[in-house]
Amino acid sequence: MTKPIPRETSKRFLGGLGLNAWLLYRHTGPDTDPLGPDNVVLVSPGLLTGTMAPTSPRVEVTTKSPLTDLIGTGNSGGYWGPRLKKAGLDSLIIRGASEKPVYLVIDEGDATLRGAGDIWGLDSYEATDELKRRHGDEFSVMAIGPAGENQVRFAAPVFDRQHMPGRCHAGAVLGSKKLKAVAVKGSQPVEVHDREAFSEVVARCEERIRSYPAWKARAKAGSMGTIGVTEEGVDYDEVVGPYLRRGDPGVYCPCMMEGLYGCSLLADVKEGPYAGVDVACAGLTLYSGAAAQYGIGLPAAFKVNELCQRYGMDMFGSFFYAYELYMRGIISEETIGFRLKLGDDEALMRLLGMIAYREGFGDVLAEGALRAAAAIGGDAHRYVPAVKGLEVMRLDPRAAWKGNVFTSMSILTNPRGGDDLKGTHGVSNYPGVSSWARKLGIDREEYGRWLMGWLDMPGGFKERVFGDPPDIGSPDELLMTLWYNHLTSAYNSLGLCMFSSSVADALGPSYQAALYSAAAGVETTAFDIMETGERIFNLMRMYIVREGVGRADDHWPDSFYEEPSTAGGEKGPPFDRATFEEHLTRYYRLRGWDERGIPKDDTLRRLGLDEIAGDPLSL
Repeated sequence: MTKPIPRETSKRFLGGLGLNAWLLYRHTGPDTDPLGPDNVVLVSPGLLTGTMAPTSPRVEVTTKSPLTDLIGTGNSGGYWGPRLKKAGLDSLIIRGASEKPVYLVIDEGDATLRGAGDIWGLDSYEATDELKRRHGDEFSVMAIGPAGENQVRFAAPVFDRQHMPGRCHAGAVLGSKKLKAVAVKGSQPVEVHDREAFSEVVARCEERIRSYPAWKARAKAGSMGTIGVTEEGVDYDEVVGPYLRRGDPGVYCPCMMEGLYGCSLLADVKEGPYAGVDVACAGLTLYSGAAAQYGIGLPAAFKVNELCQRYGMDMFGSFFYAYELYMRGIISEETIGFRLKLGDDEALMRLLGMIAYREGFGDVLAEGALRAAAAIGGDAHRYVPAVKGLEVMRLDPRAAWKGNVFTSMSILTNPRGGDDLKGTHGVSNYPGVSSWARKLGIDREEYGRWLMGWLDMPGGFKERVFGDPPDIGSPDELLMTLWYNHLTSAYNSLGLCMFSSSVADALGPSYQAALYSAAAGVETTAFDIMETGERIFNLMRMYIVREGVGRADDHWPDSFYEEPSTAGGEKGPPFDRATFEEHLTRYYRLRGWDERGIPKDDTLRRLGLDEIAGDPLSL
């Protein structure tokens, strides 16, 4: 069954994240069992996905999370989203459940369900390869692995082997529905309202991206977060260089930025136990972070990521929580069945397999840290590293984010919890002088002039954040948090990549508005784009408030306020609860929320969210 999306809905919520938030709010609620047939999985490319807009192959996957009982949503790149749009579809809504394993084929808009009994049990790589063999390489495949089939609560689907919308937890939901995969083929062009105007804006956007000075300081590894020499004197390029190779153009994403950021980089381990490991390496901090966290080498970290993708489960699940409990003596070798020691990569990979297949103690950890703590008992609950039930992505924020207000507040107020990917993630130009500028020898005065000219913050917001005259070292970090909450919500709804929109601050709201205006034929300003982002962020807040979230949930775990950090050797003092209470009070006031964190009536009226009970897309 297909239905048109009302034009007014597209104007208010765009596509991608915004459309998914709107649909999730209508079709699930407090009584919806995340692993029951009434839950929905929403797979929506961005409004600009499939067009020639630069960095626009993104797709958002959203469901009611079986891990947190709140919003589970994640963003992914690759070819699947553009092919769905080119098949004539703007969103895929999956509801109900099959008695037997099935997969869905969408061929130029025609959809059919087929039996998947013979591919049930395959990992995501194997399932993808088999479906491409059957239907052709022109199909893109979204598949779940064993973790999804076994309803590991933090399982996620995988697009074409290499793209995972992490933290969406939709893998478990698809497993409960017995839907192994969705194969999509689409080849029709995605039309825009004004082709000539759109081409002109695209050219301006590409020029803007290429003019970002940090590209000139890009490491050979391609990851903006790992440029140059570390504080320990280690040149990161030299460390990772031997393990990487350049793939063919478009090997990872159909995007003009692959040569700028390194999105075409692939693992190239030639020797040792992990020779031939099969992962793409865009954003190498994912792997270097895992290597540091578990005390393993980079090739082993590549293999850990490959296993998570094959199994189809979030790389930031309950894994390190198990190490924390083991190091504290709360669980033992007898509990797990083997020693769990940092630096033992074989033990880590064995643990991953136990969780994916729910074997032994892995069955407990497959429930996520919060539920695992309840099952383990004792002091296990004190060390759950989660916000709103979602495990944090950094080893320990007390060490990682001490003094960093805007990242901390972005994590605490993220509607899905546990990370800042829906806000400040990847923001590298401030506070202070960025590492890439220091590498290029740019002094503070010169950098300050460049930054004030570069940032696309219209309407006086730049002056509100930095002051007048500007102070790049002491911006208003709560206003920064709001700005990136809204900007991220907008570009995740348009289908633009964070590497161009928040990491580089290149495609800000003025550029997004110009792209949208030419594509949709709706005259749009930068203010409109940011207000749309604010509308989407508030709608997600309304959803989790309806699920019972309040002020107490916008906090770190109690142990983060009571004990210093010791995890993995990182050091950091406990957070000060009173300070974060003050931050929350002001953040709520700036947002137009009451002291409980609930959007006020006048805020909802201003954003047009006071009347959203009607449902023109009933399923």
